[in-house]
Amino acid sequence: MKAFLSGVLGALLLIPVAARADRADHMEKRGERLERQGQHMENHGQRREARGERLEKDAQAKEQRADQLRSEGHVKAANRVDRKAHPEERHGERMERQGERMENRGERREKHGERLEQRGQALHQQGSSVAAPATPTSQAAQQ
Repeated sequence: MKAFLSGVLGALLLIPVAARADRADHMEKRGERLERQGQHMENHGQRREARGERLEKDAQAKEQRADQLRSEGHVKAANRVDRKAHPEERHGERMERQGERMENRGERREKHGERLEQRGQALHQQGSSVAAPATPTSQAAQQ
């Protein structure tokens, strides 16, 4: 009876350690996932920023074309090209700002993922160091 009760007690003592180890694994995986998402978001932000810069460059080229048309005396055509260039320039600026924000968000998410992964590893090590002494003690109690 005493051996049975000490076995039950040993099993009950190991439950929190096993739960902690499971939590640590989950935390590590979540950290890795956040890192990947952060890297993806950062890359997407860089691409978006580059596209915004290209749009602004195209709008500038259209404005130059409009100036050239005006100097040649084609005022109506120049106005038409100018009207087309203005929204494109604003759109490019907006996309560039969005890209910068997305890039920053990705960097923050990636750092958060690294910290979370480290916490999971620390929890995992803490759980294994707690589990090691508990196992021999429960075996000694059974003898």
